[in-house]
Amino acid sequence: MNENKLKIVIANKYLYPRGGDCLYTLRLMELLEKAGHTVIPFSMHHPENIKTDYDRYFVKHIDFREELKRFGIKNSIEVASRAIVNSEAAFLMSKLIDECQPDLVHLNNIHHQLTPEIIKAPARYNIPIVWTHHDYTLFCPDHVFLRDGKVCKKCINGQNIHAVINRCKKGSLGASLIAALECWYHNPRKLARQVDRFITPSKFLADIMLNHGIPEAQVTHFPNFLPSAEIDSTGNDYFLYFGRLSSEKGVNILLEAFKNLNQGKLIVAGDGPELDNLKSKAGKLGVRGVDFIGHQSPDSIIKLLSGCIAGLVPSICLENFPYTVMETMIASKPVIASRIGGIPEQVEHDDTGLLFEPGNVDDLRLCLEKILTHKSMAAEMGRRGKLKALREYTAVQHYKNIMKVYEEVIDNKRNVEFKESRESISVK
Repeated sequence: MNENKLKIVIANKYLYPRGGDCLYTLRLMELLEKAGHTVIPFSMHHPENIKTDYDRYFVKHIDFREELKRFGIKNSIEVASRAIVNSEAAFLMSKLIDECQPDLVHLNNIHHQLTPEIIKAPARYNIPIVWTHHDYTLFCPDHVFLRDGKVCKKCINGQNIHAVINRCKKGSLGASLIAALECWYHNPRKLARQVDRFITPSKFLADIMLNHGIPEAQVTHFPNFLPSAEIDSTGNDYFLYFGRLSSEKGVNILLEAFKNLNQGKLIVAGDGPELDNLKSKAGKLGVRGVDFIGHQSPDSIIKLLSGCIAGLVPSICLENFPYTVMETMIASKPVIASRIGGIPEQVEHDDTGLLFEPGNVDDLRLCLEKILTHKSMAAEMGRRGKLKALREYTAVQHYKNIMKVYEEVIDNKRNVEFKESRESISVK
């Protein structure tokens, strides 16, 4: 089995570096192709997608935000039907499998645009299915376990009506209803009957799956990976936040902590729906030394990391396994992060960084002060963080982990087929 080169379908709803799930998908595709495997992407058409010879199988583009702006009875039915059961995606996946004959299908972020309906085709063909989860969509209609700025798990046992009542998805009744229906229709126990293995980057998410209906034999967790890259430290002049600027990321808490810090500089790199609100808040609070520099390229982020004193992850939501933590560690910088979700699996307090209670301004400020006043300690934390990243987050280690899963599910499927064949012959 180790010598065989596989033909693998990799499914993700976007095929460009849009977020963590997309980065992982693209990096995994490159990793597998370099090892000699044939990778067949399955996605949605988008003008920013990478070029591929397989885009004839992609589903047509849909922007749910725009669709929901003209939310009416007819349109609501069309949007809901496509977001829950995308028949076009199911048909195209079936066509892809029939024409390309893959050995395995590896799903990533497929909800809403592709929908779990695409699982039926490989299951019907008896092709092994692996699914890496990057968020909590199976258990939360809004995928982040967050409501009104606080952790909320009211829907985790399938009681998705709470998401509709509270309009958890984008503050919209229509979007919340669609998300709740999707969560109800594609529930974990139902999906577990067709998916051979669920992969989670964090033990935190793995435990949620195990505690809510997915058998232990079908859940494996190991971290995501970073491309091999050496980042030299060029200084320690500022704190750095880089990532999406949305309410669950806790950047507003960061601004409040800096208001009372009276020293140090902060660079905020990123874009998102909260950008204008955060700029306005920084002005009202009179925060000094903060610079919003907008979205940055990967190369620019590397330069920013090399010059910072620490990377900041002040999230108030149950983060799964943030890439920002790994990227900060590989740059030999300590991480100051919320003690929430899967983050404590990445950052050991007083070892590779500092952890603070989510949303606690004073706790965060103390962490910032500690780094500023103990720069040699901060450098040592960064050194230990890099050692951990080189030990646990490498492409080599990830390839070993992922191939072990692929081999197991393919072998298990063959063993079941052999057993069924023997039983059929015995009956005859």
